Amino acid sequence: MLEHVHHRVPVTALSFHRRDHVILAGHGNLLRGYDIDTGQILTNLKVFDDQAVHGILVTPDEDVLLVWGGRLVRKLNGHSISTYRPSNVYEARDWILDAALSPEDDCIAFVDAHNALTICNIRDLSAEDDGSTKPLATAVPSSNCILYSAHVTWLSGSQCLIASGTAFGDVMLWSASISRIADGSFTAVAQTHYTFSAHEGSVFGVQLSSKQQARRLGDGCDCLLASCSDDRQVKVWDVSDRFTNSHSLPQIQRDTGFGSKPEAEEHAPPCLAAAMGHVSRIWKIRFCDHDAQKGVEIMSFGEDASNILWSVKPDSEPGNQPFALKQVGVQNAHAGKQIWSVAAAEDGCFATGGADGAIAIHHAPNLPAEPSEIDRKMLEPGDNIRYYAFFNQGAMLATTDSGSVWTLQLGAAGTSSAREVLPALPALRGYSVVASISRLAFLAGSAGIVYMYNANTNKLTSVADCGKKVTGLFVSSHEKSHSVRLVDLLITTVGQSDPCYMRFVRDAISTAEYVSPREDHQPSLPIPEGFSITSFTTMEHAQPCIHLTLVGARNGSIAICNTSSDGHDGLIKLLPNVHGKEAVTALLWRSHGNKPTTLSGYLHSLGKDGTHAVHNIRRHDQKWEIELIHQLGLPFGPNIEGLTILPNDHLLIWGFRGKAFIVYDADAEQETMTVACGGAHRNFAFQPSVEGGTFVWTKASKIYQHMQTRRPYTLITPGDHGREIKAVSVSSTEDMQIFATGAEDTNIKLSTFDEKDGFRCVQTLRRHNTGIQHLCWSSACRYLFSSGGFEEFYVWRVTTGVPVLGGVGVVCESVHPNSGKSDLRILGFDISETRQKGVFDIVLAYSDSTLKQWSYDIGTWSLVSTIDYLTACLTEVFHTSGHVITTATDGHLALWDTEASASSLTWRTRHRTHQNAILGVAFRELHDRSSLVFTAGDDNAIGITRIEQCGAVRALLIPRAHTAAVTAVAVVPSDTDRNTLLLLSASIDQRVKLWTVSIDVTEPGVDGVHVKLQRNVATSVADVSSLALCRLAGDEGVGCVVCRVGMEIWRIGGGIRDTYLSRVSDEVIRE
Repeated sequence: MLEHVHHRVPVTALSFHRRDHVILAGHGNLLRGYDIDTGQILTNLKVFDDQAVHGILVTPDEDVLLVWGGRLVRKLNGHSISTYRPSNVYEARDWILDAALSPEDDCIAFVDAHNALTICNIRDLSAEDDGSTKPLATAVPSSNCILYSAHVTWLSGSQCLIASGTAFGDVMLWSASISRIADGSFTAVAQTHYTFSAHEGSVFGVQLSSKQQARRLGDGCDCLLASCSDDRQVKVWDVSDRFTNSHSLPQIQRDTGFGSKPEAEEHAPPCLAAAMGHVSRIWKIRFCDHDAQKGVEIMSFGEDASNILWSVKPDSEPGNQPFALKQVGVQNAHAGKQIWSVAAAEDGCFATGGADGAIAIHHAPNLPAEPSEIDRKMLEPGDNIRYYAFFNQGAMLATTDSGSVWTLQLGAAGTSSAREVLPALPALRGYSVVASISRLAFLAGSAGIVYMYNANTNKLTSVADCGKKVTGLFVSSHEKSHSVRLVDLLITTVGQSDPCYMRFVRDAISTAEYVSPREDHQPSLPIPEGFSITSFTTMEHAQPCIHLTLVGARNGSIAICNTSSDGHDGLIKLLPNVHGKEAVTALLWRSHGNKPTTLSGYLHSLGKDGTHAVHNIRRHDQKWEIELIHQLGLPFGPNIEGLTILPNDHLLIWGFRGKAFIVYDADAEQETMTVACGGAHRNFAFQPSVEGGTFVWTKASKIYQHMQTRRPYTLITPGDHGREIKAVSVSSTEDMQIFATGAEDTNIKLSTFDEKDGFRCVQTLRRHNTGIQHLCWSSACRYLFSSGGFEEFYVWRVTTGVPVLGGVGVVCESVHPNSGKSDLRILGFDISETRQKGVFDIVLAYSDSTLKQWSYDIGTWSLVSTIDYLTACLTEVFHTSGHVITTATDGHLALWDTEASASSLTWRTRHRTHQNAILGVAFRELHDRSSLVFTAGDDNAIGITRIEQCGAVRALLIPRAHTAAVTAVAVVPSDTDRNTLLLLSASIDQRVKLWTVSIDVTEPGVDGVHVKLQRNVATSVADVSSLALCRLAGDEGVGCVVCRVGMEIWRIGGGIRDTYLSRVSDEVIRE
């Protein structure tokens, strides 16, 4: 049997359930209820058999849910989120676009894709489910227009107002007066108020405001209409005057939308404001209600997966519209493309659902605001703050141009209290640098004098005189014991090859002062000549007493030095070009298991190459072992500036992208804070927190701050690619099962799966420049191989058990030497690991009908042979029974022999299986050393080919196995009968089928192959591209993952050979 376990597909409907503090979401044909605070799934109810949910309506008493999708409508009755049960299915005459509940009774109005209005009463909809589908009667008949959007609202218990957006850029505003006749059905009289050309493209979103919202623009406004389109424009119209009638609905509908416009169509309402936004089509638009004092605000949602907040402001420019739409803020909560669903709550929050399967709750009051300028009235005229650093929560130490030193306590909206520590110091006049840790800061200037500020005593003292201009201060701190704190200070100066290293000790029991040991106990730093330091951190271990100093350089290298007090100073290891030739901007040490006394740990580094790297450093048998276990590009940069590990163990990274400062949660893969500051080349300071932090920056000699105490949005459920998944491969290791998926967004995501919580992305690999074509794990799952267009081929080394990084570290170990040199696609490849560890034989199948064999040995590539097939595009390559086999778009299987003494492939024979392209392959070796090859065809058929060890080929074909192209197949071996296999197939018809294949190996060719269809189920994954087997919990722990527009898990098992729903007809063709 096939049992549905979980899926992550586009979120196509959302609604708030206030009583249970739940967000309801439509995922495919399922209705899910999520706890808003925890994200836990509280209910998971199948609403339709094979129709996606497109809308959810909750009655005021919240005892009834109305769910629709396509033409279908279903009522769900219950008293809490876990007790809702579905009734009969009702069917409208066309695709339902919107629905609204009457405020005075239980009537519901539906508007469909041909502008028809359907009215029914909730009480009239059956509460029972007898399995039948009942029709819904239409009150206002459809017309010959094609709608892409509609919004219906009730003006009273007997009148509806409807706004409709057409495929050809028109908007219609009409109303319907509704009455109920004796037999209980509804009739309506329609009246058209406006019909006009609103946009130059299709109108994808329309929204009518409430009277209260419209009155914010003036007492003369009673109703506003907002519209959006694929012309990327947002417009606001005044539709308060509805007393002038336009033509009736049948008279104003055009058949095509092209050609001349009748004069009647030019009856348009006043356009109050218009603006262009987003980078592609705008799908939806909503009026916001979170703050009436801010006037009229509108939110638009686009194909670019972003939502933009607009404010309607008066426009005083002559000749313009009376109002202007000002962009207030932009949020990017979703990956890839498309925001498909929106819901608003009464408290001003709203939810969005994307094609990536994520649901985000947006906290509207915390949308990005104007930056606050820090008050500088305490400074002398002409004096400016030059450098600054945080030394405590919300507290900064700052130096000025005149050389004075101040402490600033930051408040909200730019308020601050200032206190002068010392008046102007000549050593700090005109130039200074500042570095800080908790409650401690160091300052220096062009004279070379270094000062220490201790917040415990509020004292500034001189601690060193370098005699030269100080170019950099680097400080690190760690606890040696519960009472003793060590602080290491590194000072670099102009023209000095060896930096000055100082160590300070504070005994928290006896004093608040930091004491510097005698000069002869100060460590030296044995770094290579010309090593220009840009970052610094330390590691302390008590038993044995070891102190490591780790420094990053401007040339991308990292030096690891022993600066222990035992006199064994020395350079342990120089890691060259970790970040290429770009500067190492930040270093962070994390002890193994989060225990400071552990003599091993992880060194995190950031560089201006835009990557985050992790080295595993451990001491074993008196020797240091250092291994790069992770290095991946970040989704912003290249100016990556800092990182920290939060108390919740999340890794926070910050830096700049374009003109914005970005704070990124690497574990959640979420941008937690975005501030428009002008770009990277400026002084700044950042103090992180779990919910955001405080960012201070200099712009045009002014100091600004942005304080965020709450993330702008919360992900109720995380998302995946947001684009079509083209390839999937599942690792088979026992300790950690990893789902690798590659998509059109050019990214590879590594995810784990739990039946309770679903998929969780642990790493995103951003190296490809084209859509992913194929993925494959090595036999030991230590390596992942990927291919794409432009002849791209990458080798990824994967390490599990890494803390902070979701348990997985990834390094791009090698890039194929021909990557990016042509426009050829590598559609498939075959990997064979040799007896030598880390050495692979790789066969690549190209789109120009070429097959290339390579030998790979830890970063070294050797071309073994190149062979042409014919003219057809090769789609797959694999090896079985001593043969290398390829499939192609000509529908043929081709066999290539590899002789032990030969160094190249030899084309032996080809066999036609399908009428055209072979889209997927699975195979199984039999115990007589022959092989069965299963192929998915573009001709809707499944091919089964038996290949003998001698090379003899016979095939049978299952025509019309699906009603559309078969795109993927997978084989499940039986653990009880070696002559029986299970075959899974998936198709563009959104069906997954389970077949049993029995083989009598004593029969020649395929005479002993018998096929039966066992299960035929609908999948919520559209346009299926790939299948892969996976391991699930429980006794029947075999499942499969279905991928393309989303991901879905099915469990395989339970009476497989005992129950057959149908038998494949006698159309099986044997060749």
